Amino acid sequence: MTRVEFGKRLNRVRKKTGIKTELLAEKIDVSVGFLNGVFSGRVYPSVETFVKLVNTLGCSANELLRGEPWPVDETAVDSRLLPIGELPPDRARHVCNVLDAILTDLEQAKESAPSER
Repeated sequence: MTRVEFGKRLNRVRKKTGIKTELLAEKIDVSVGFLNGVFSGRVYPSVETFVKLVNTLGCSANELLRGEPWPVDETAVDSRLLPIGELPPDRARHVCNVLDAILTDLEQAKESAPSER
């Protein structure tokens, strides 16, 4: 999944729910400019912001990440992400920082891997 694909999925889900970009940005505590950057594929949201997006839009993490059903129950991802929002803020931030580091490492490994032809 590329940043552009993720941004398109996110924007499609946002439109489907009928929430305006400005209101979504306010609800998840980011700027409209940042959100537009995510929609266009310039940036990824942090894990903490991703969890807020899933909760605010009422969609599954799988819908944003894959855009298609996984061979496993898609609620498996959600059931692991949603409890992060129930942690005390300092603990939630720590968990999100760890997940951000893992996702960054995965993205860098993918980018540095030789392309398959």
